Amino acid sequence: MDRARPAVPGRAAAPRGVAGSAGLTLSPSALLARTRTGVLHLHFGVRGGRTALLRDTQKAPLMVIRPFELPCGTLMVFIVNPTGGVLGGDHAEIRVTVEGGARVLILTQSATRVQPSPDGRPATQDVQFQVAAGGRLEYHPERTIPFAGSAFAQTLTAELEEGAQFALTETLASGRVQTGERLAFASYQSRVQVSVAGRRVYLDRQRLVPGEHTRAPGVWGSHDYQASGVFVGGEPPTTLPGVPGVLASGVSAGGAVWLRGVASRGPDLDRALLSARESLRRQLWNAEPAQVRR
Repeated sequence: MDRARPAVPGRAAAPRGVAGSAGLTLSPSALLARTRTGVLHLHFGVRGGRTALLRDTQKAPLMVIRPFELPCGTLMVFIVNPTGGVLGGDHAEIRVTVEGGARVLILTQSATRVQPSPDGRPATQDVQFQVAAGGRLEYHPERTIPFAGSAFAQTLTAELEEGAQFALTETLASGRVQTGERLAFASYQSRVQVSVAGRRVYLDRQRLVPGEHTRAPGVWGSHDYQASGVFVGGEPPTTLPGVPGVLASGVSAGGAVWLRGVASRGPDLDRALLSARESLRRQLWNAEPAQVRR
């Protein structure tokens, strides 16, 4: 395995500045502007008839816990960020390659907490997936929670060969709802694109910039939690999952199954989303329940 050595944590900032390695004096504001770039590259394949993590590159604060094989034969991996969240200017780079025949489920250990950005710079995340024909990749991260004054921008691209299978579901909170931070973040942007053999089958773009007169954007209304997702590959579904007033689904012009949901309570949305996921996995791929162990 290739593992990048994490940087040694710096010392605490002095009130009037700190001498740098070249004799320069760094102001407290310059120290606060320091950012982190996490890197995680994972390559999965089949060895001895079982899915295996063949290569990985990890740079703090991104890392993975030892893979676990589920009863259905899928290899499950948790992405971990041991810090208290992402800060303005932080960047995460995630690359995942899945060879033919491999079955991979990627989860995150905890919610993504987007911390306030005093200088307005967004925390950014760039995710790229490649899945070969006959391979399957499922990515279901925990909820993104943007704190008051935070900014976040994400790009996720999935390039699939013909015959590959892919699933993604994500949930977003309107903020730290229990502390009264509803739609108090500065901005949230997301672009998700899925292509099959170079042909785009799904594109979802969101840009949320709350303001005095935009406290109920789009389909959110008075709700505090949003979900979105896409499933690609396999047989067309006979029944599209949905929960009236909570979750809807449909089929894109490219043949991808999309999901969209809103709810006032996170657990209500999570239950609807999990039920929809298992229904689509069964219908599209004839897959057994994932039976995730945490």
